[in-house]
Amino acid sequence: MSDKRRARRAKQVRRDARRAKKRNGESPADWTLRDAIRRALAGGHPLSLLSMASMIIHIAKPEPLRDETYWDTILNGLIGVRTREMTALLAVIAELLVDDPAPRLRCRRELAERDEHLPRWIAALPEVDIYRAVRRTNVFGDVDELVIGMRLDARHELTVAVTLDHNMWSSVVDAVVVPDPIDEGLARIAELSSDTDVFEMTLADARVWIEDALDELPFARETETWPLYRAVVQWMVGRLPEGGERRSDAVDWDASEELCDRFFATDSATPFTDYSHRDLLLELFETGTGDPLRWSAARVERALGGTTYLNDRIPLEVALDAPDLLRAFIPYAHAQSGIRDELTSNTLAMVDELRTSYKREVLRRAEYWGLDDAV
Repeated sequence: MSDKRRARRAKQVRRDARRAKKRNGESPADWTLRDAIRRALAGGHPLSLLSMASMIIHIAKPEPLRDETYWDTILNGLIGVRTREMTALLAVIAELLVDDPAPRLRCRRELAERDEHLPRWIAALPEVDIYRAVRRTNVFGDVDELVIGMRLDARHELTVAVTLDHNMWSSVVDAVVVPDPIDEGLARIAELSSDTDVFEMTLADARVWIEDALDELPFARETETWPLYRAVVQWMVGRLPEGGERRSDAVDWDASEELCDRFFATDSATPFTDYSHRDLLLELFETGTGDPLRWSAARVERALGGTTYLNDRIPLEVALDAPDLLRAFIPYAHAQSGIRDELTSNTLAMVDELRTSYKREVLRRAEYWGLDDAV
C-alpha cells in the first residue's frame, strides 16, 4: 500500500470516528463508562452495578465545599447518553436515591420516556426479600458487625455486613457487600475470626441499630470501602421493617460503684490511696462502650489519647495516675469477664505505649491552666 493510500485510509478512519461520535453523542469517557456497565450487566449478578451506582451517588453528594449543583452536572452527563447500559445505571441510581427526592424524580421521569429491556432484577429491586439478620460482636463488645441476608428477583443472593464501632459514638465505620448467601458468608467469616459471639436479631432491630449509627456518621472516620456501599446500605435499611428496639448503652451506676468497692479492696489497688482515684476510675468506666469489665486496645487508645481527666474532683497528681490505675484494674476486670490472657496483654501493651504521652499532655495542660503547683 502506497503512502498516499495509507493517508487516505487513515483520514477515512478519523472521519468515521467523528461521525460515530456525533451520531451517538458520546465522548471517550462515555464509552469507558458504557463498557464498565456492559461488563457489570454481562456478569449476571446485581452487585457490580449496585456498587457502581452507589459510588456515583457518593461522588455526586453535595459536600460543604462542593456546589450543590454538582449533582445536576453529573445527572446531566448520565441522562445525555441514551443507551441501554446508561438506562440500566439510571434505573439503579433512582432506586438507591432514598434521601434525594429531586434527582430521584428526575431519573424516573427520564426512565419513563425510554423503552429499554432491562434485567428483571432491576425492576424487582423495590420487592427485595430481606430474610435474616445476625449480630457478630467481639469479646470486648466495642465492635458489632450486623450481617444481613437478602435475595433479589428470587435468584440473586446478597450479604451485607455493616460494622458499628462503639468507641466511635456507635457509628458506622465500614460496610461490605458480597454476592453470597448469608450462611456461606458467616461460615467463611467464622473460619477467619475468633473471640467473637454470634446472635440472631430481628430485622426491625437491625434497622433501628443501623439508622442510629448512620446518624453518627459526621463524627466517624471513613474507610475505603464505605463510600462504595453507603447508598446500598441506606437503601437496604429503608426496606427493613420498623418498630425495632434500640441498642441499650445505659451504664449501671450501682454495679460500677460496687465494682469499684471490690477492686479497691484488693492488693492491686494498694498504690491508689486517694479517694479521688475512685472518681478517676469511674470516669474511665464512661469511655468506649461503658462496660467496666471489657477493655480493648482501641478503647484504651481513646481513653488515654485525648482526655486528661483534670477537673474539680480529680487533682493533678491523681489524674497523672490514669495509665497506672488502668494497668492495675484491667487484669482484675478481664479475670471476671473471662477475657483470655493474650488479649489482656495486648490491651496492657497499649496502656504502656500511651503512658508517657498521656502524662506529658496532662502536665502541659496543667501548666497552661496554672495547676502545676498542685503536685
